[in-house]
Amino acid sequence: MFCAWPSIASAQSCAFYATGFNSFSDPPNLASAGVSLQWCLNGASITASNWCPAGYALKFDASNEDPVLLLSTGSNACSAIQVSFKYAQFAASGSVLRYGLSDAVSVSCSAPTPVALASLSVTGGVCTPVSFTIPLGANTSVHIRFDHGANANAILLDDFEVRLVGCCAAHACCVAGSPGCDEPVIAKCVCASDPYCCITEWDAQCVSEVDAFGCGSCQGGGGGGVCIPSAATNFGNLFSGGSVCVLEPEFFEACEGLGPYLTSSFGCAAAGDMAMTFGAGFPYSAAVSRCFAFSVGATPSLRFSYSKSAGTLGPRVDASIADGAWGAIWQATSSGASCTPVQILLPAFAGESMVRFRFVSASSVSSGATIDDIEVLALTPTPPHPCCEVGAPTCVDAAVSACTCAIDAYCCAEEWDEVCVAEATIFCDALCPGLPVCGSPTAGSCFIVRAAPACADADCCVAVCTLDAYCCDSTWDALCVQEAHAGCAPQADLDGDGLVGSPDLAILLSQWGGVGSADFDQSGTVDGLDLAAMLQGWSL
Repeated sequence: MFCAWPSIASAQSCAFYATGFNSFSDPPNLASAGVSLQWCLNGASITASNWCPAGYALKFDASNEDPVLLLSTGSNACSAIQVSFKYAQFAASGSVLRYGLSDAVSVSCSAPTPVALASLSVTGGVCTPVSFTIPLGANTSVHIRFDHGANANAILLDDFEVRLVGCCAAHACCVAGSPGCDEPVIAKCVCASDPYCCITEWDAQCVSEVDAFGCGSCQGGGGGGVCIPSAATNFGNLFSGGSVCVLEPEFFEACEGLGPYLTSSFGCAAAGDMAMTFGAGFPYSAAVSRCFAFSVGATPSLRFSYSKSAGTLGPRVDASIADGAWGAIWQATSSGASCTPVQILLPAFAGESMVRFRFVSASSVSSGATIDDIEVLALTPTPPHPCCEVGAPTCVDAAVSACTCAIDAYCCAEEWDEVCVAEATIFCDALCPGLPVCGSPTAGSCFIVRAAPACADADCCVAVCTLDAYCCDSTWDALCVQEAHAGCAPQADLDGDGLVGSPDLAILLSQWGGVGSADFDQSGTVDGLDLAAMLQGWSL
């Protein structure tokens, strides 16, 4: 993997290049913004056998295998470069790191490298991290040589990184200055709506647009830094050596202790699906996120998946507001090889403009913990919807919502779907217009022909549709009405004596022109249609 400059920025230096030698086609050359890095492998090759954390490495194991690279800074006026890497060897190879300054623009395998930086002398297969700063002075380029000794012992190189000093982007996104800013993602977002900010100058209006366009937040970022509204990472599908802060700068801004690194095995990781794993030792291995800004009224949410070895501590997630003290917001409880999803709702963080999260091992020994698929976002509350419309859980009428969810908990836990609308109408007085289901108060009389299916009397409707499904699937036609008259007339037994006769007729006539139990067709008025329905079922 290699990172384009400037993916990480600070006042002193910015990352230009990183590779974990993670494929047999590595290491790649890179040219960006007038700066270039070129390799001459000189017989060195990629190997899958590595003493360092995992994955591939660059191996050179003969006196004539001296890999060389050239970093050319062009007209960028860099004052120095910082080089870091890991190496391991079982027996001493006699390798020495050397460099030579020039103004070269193309790599030369035989370029002079008279200055010795250090002897790579640690043996025993120990993976040893080292870092150096090389001042450029008046020069624009430097050749760096890994000079193998006179024997044939193998030395492995991993997690190689170059940072530039003194020539990084001129200003942060929350500070006015030259066109663009030092956060490419933020600059691209703002300039998509206001090209002036990347063509002419990054003025005060461009700074204000960081917030206005939802590209980030300059409120409370501190030191000109920018806080973003959301971010996510799944760590990709290719293995890359080096800490996640080098590999995932869009999400993480700082790492503590050893690592964390990517892994392609155990827990949440698999071949083709990388995950983050922690290093051992103290201080605890940890990765600190960039700062986030959450709007008022939204519910901040942190989602991820994790696994851990049985019987071990960690991992843990901490949070900090406005660079205050860290406080734990989650601690792993389950253990085992399975990958467990986690969602943490953080309503107390709504309106906070500078929130950071820290993913920490919480153990000085290896816990076998992995973390994957991290997402930080703010969940915007869904406006309440009418009870007669499908949508998010619950509906706008609290009484109807409570009644429906007492019948069907799904309606308040997952979503308010068509079934919830029907239940609200049939059982909870939602009065949804034209709902074509048996028992809906607005479905219409069982004794009147209409284009819609079903009818308002649930018992009669079910009885008819049990015999004739067409009446509930298509339309309530004349045959359905006839079947209702034949099968539902016992409904006219108003006095409950089991017969439809003179006492029932007397009750109907006493309600004539008004409302009451004799309104069989639920028209709102006891009238001739109700009398016809009673006579249809007459017993005496």
